[in-house]
Amino acid sequence: MNKEKSLTRFDLLVLIASLMLIVVSVIMMVQGGTLNVNLGADTKLSWHLVRSSGIVAYMMLLGSTVWGVFMSAQVVKDWSPGPVSLTMHSTISWLALLLSLVHALLLLLDDYFTYTLGDLFVPFTGPYRPEAVGLGTLAFWGILIITVSFWFKKQMGHKAWKWLHYVSYLTFVLVSAHGLFAGTEGTQPGFQILLGMGMAATLVLLGIRVVRSTKSPARVART
Repeated sequence: MNKEKSLTRFDLLVLIASLMLIVVSVIMMVQGGTLNVNLGADTKLSWHLVRSSGIVAYMMLLGSTVWGVFMSAQVVKDWSPGPVSLTMHSTISWLALLLSLVHALLLLLDDYFTYTLGDLFVPFTGPYRPEAVGLGTLAFWGILIITVSFWFKKQMGHKAWKWLHYVSYLTFVLVSAHGLFAGTEGTQPGFQILLGMGMAATLVLLGIRVVRSTKSPARVART
């Protein structure tokens, strides 16, 4: 019982820490002027929309990744039923995918760089920082494959579907590198904190998942 209570407290602390991370990042972005845009007088509105949609897409992907680790580590099993957790995970993934698509398509409206559909969807071919932007393109295709796989989970089987979802961690790393090196947000302290703490939270939760998965066979053997 004490162990279950400690785990529940840990889950609550992780949730509070995640919310505090988001709040601190937003505050620092506001203080740094990242969100201080006069839309009426803005001559680079499309570029700011690209940036903002990218930030929100990253936060959705971070939420999807963290929630997926929560599910696989069975952290949320006591207060979130399996079907609800899976639906939430799928919904957040679709939101991340759609916002990533919007983030890319908005580049077609940019006046400074001329993008084509080929530049958007073929990695490392665009006119602006092709290597860094290409990482985002690869991540987009990874997010698309993983998100669509929710529809085919029964046909694929749980084991194959689970192995496919390991790609999501690589996708998250690619998106983080894309956000850090592709845009001007990478120089903003608030965005750097969001990236750093997002990566750290994912690694910590993944480590907890690995520890729990290694202990579970021993626990079954003792019973």
